[in-house]
Amino acid sequence: MSDEIKIQRGPVNKGIKDLQSSSQSLNTSFSKEIEGENKLEIVTNVNEIKQQYDEIMMRFTSLMTKNLQSTEEAVTSMEATDEHVAHEIGLIK
Repeated sequence: MSDEIKIQRGPVNKGIKDLQSSSQSLNTSFSKEIEGENKLEIVTNVNEIKQQYDEIMMRFTSLMTKNLQSTEEAVTSMEATDEHVAHEIGLIK
Protein backbone atom coordinates (compact mmCIF):
# COMPACT_ATOMS: atom_id res chain seq x y z
CA MET A 1 0.00 0.00 0.00
CA SER A 2 1.29 3.42 -0.92
CA ASP A 3 1.48 6.32 1.53
CA GLU A 4 0.83 8.74 -1.30
CA ILE A 5 -2.57 10.29 -1.89
CA LYS A 6 -3.28 10.72 -5.57
CA ILE A 7 -6.09 12.76 -7.01
CA GLN A 8 -7.31 11.19 -10.20
CA ARG A 9 -8.35 14.26 -12.15
CA GLY A 10 -9.97 12.30 -15.01
CA PRO A 11 -12.89 10.84 -13.01
CA VAL A 12 -13.32 14.14 -11.14
CA ASN A 13 -13.51 16.12 -14.38
CA LYS A 14 -15.92 13.58 -15.87
CA GLY A 15 -18.20 13.85 -12.85
CA ILE A 16 -18.15 17.64 -12.99
CA LYS A 17 -18.87 17.66 -16.73
CA ASP A 18 -21.72 15.15 -16.26
CA LEU A 19 -23.29 17.36 -13.58
CA GLN A 20 -22.86 20.47 -15.72
CA SER A 21 -24.48 18.72 -18.65
CA SER A 22 -27.34 17.47 -16.48
CA SER A 23 -28.01 20.89 -14.99
CA GLN A 24 -27.90 22.57 -18.39
CA SER A 25 -30.29 20.07 -19.95
CA LEU A 26 -32.67 20.22 -17.00
CA ASN A 27 -36.18 20.88 -18.23
CA THR A 28 -37.16 24.03 -16.40
CA SER A 29 -40.37 24.70 -18.24
CA PHE A 30 -43.52 24.14 -16.24
CA SER A 31 -46.19 25.23 -18.64
CA LYS A 32 -47.39 28.36 -20.28
CA GLU A 33 -49.07 30.87 -18.09
CA ILE A 34 -52.80 30.55 -18.46
CA GLU A 35 -54.17 33.66 -20.07
CA GLY A 36 -57.53 34.88 -21.16
CA GLU A 37 -60.57 36.10 -19.40
CA ASN A 38 -60.70 33.25 -16.91
CA LYS A 39 -61.54 34.45 -13.44
CA LEU A 40 -61.22 31.08 -11.78
CA GLU A 41 -59.23 30.92 -8.57
CA ILE A 42 -57.46 27.78 -9.79
CA VAL A 43 -56.04 29.67 -12.78
CA THR A 44 -54.55 32.27 -10.45
CA ASN A 45 -53.15 29.52 -8.21
CA VAL A 46 -51.60 27.63 -11.13
CA ASN A 47 -49.98 30.82 -12.44
CA GLU A 48 -48.54 31.57 -8.98
CA ILE A 49 -47.21 28.02 -8.69
CA LYS A 50 -45.63 28.31 -12.13
CA GLN A 51 -43.91 31.55 -11.14
CA GLN A 52 -42.60 30.00 -7.90
CA TYR A 53 -41.41 26.93 -9.79
CA ASP A 54 -39.54 29.05 -12.33
CA GLU A 55 -37.83 31.00 -9.53
CA ILE A 56 -36.84 27.80 -7.71
CA MET A 57 -35.41 26.27 -10.87
CA MET A 58 -33.37 29.42 -11.58
CA ARG A 59 -31.98 29.34 -8.03
CA PHE A 60 -31.24 25.61 -8.29
CA THR A 61 -29.38 26.05 -11.57
CA SER A 62 -27.40 28.97 -10.15
CA LEU A 63 -26.47 27.02 -7.01
CA MET A 64 -25.49 23.97 -9.05
CA THR A 65 -23.19 26.10 -11.19
CA LYS A 66 -21.60 27.69 -8.11
CA ASN A 67 -21.12 24.27 -6.48
CA LEU A 68 -19.47 22.89 -9.60
CA GLN A 69 -17.09 25.85 -9.72
CA SER A 70 -16.28 25.38 -6.03
CA THR A 71 -15.60 21.70 -6.64
CA GLU A 72 -13.20 22.47 -9.47
CA GLU A 73 -11.41 25.06 -7.32
CA ALA A 74 -11.18 22.63 -4.38
CA VAL A 75 -9.67 19.88 -6.53
CA THR A 76 -7.15 22.31 -8.01
CA SER A 77 -6.26 23.50 -4.51
CA MET A 78 -5.84 19.92 -3.26
CA GLU A 79 -3.55 19.15 -6.18
CA ALA A 80 -1.44 22.23 -5.46
CA THR A 81 -1.26 21.34 -1.76
CA ASP A 82 -0.32 17.77 -2.62
CA GLU A 83 2.50 18.97 -4.88
CA HIS A 84 3.72 21.40 -2.21
CA VAL A 85 3.70 18.72 0.50
CA ALA A 86 5.45 16.24 -1.79
CA HIS A 87 8.12 18.85 -2.52
CA GLU A 88 8.59 19.64 1.18
CA ILE A 89 8.81 15.95 2.08
CA GLY A 90 11.42 15.54 -0.65
CA LEU A 91 13.49 18.32 0.91
CA ILE A 92 13.33 16.71 4.37
CA LYS A 93 14.46 13.24 3.27
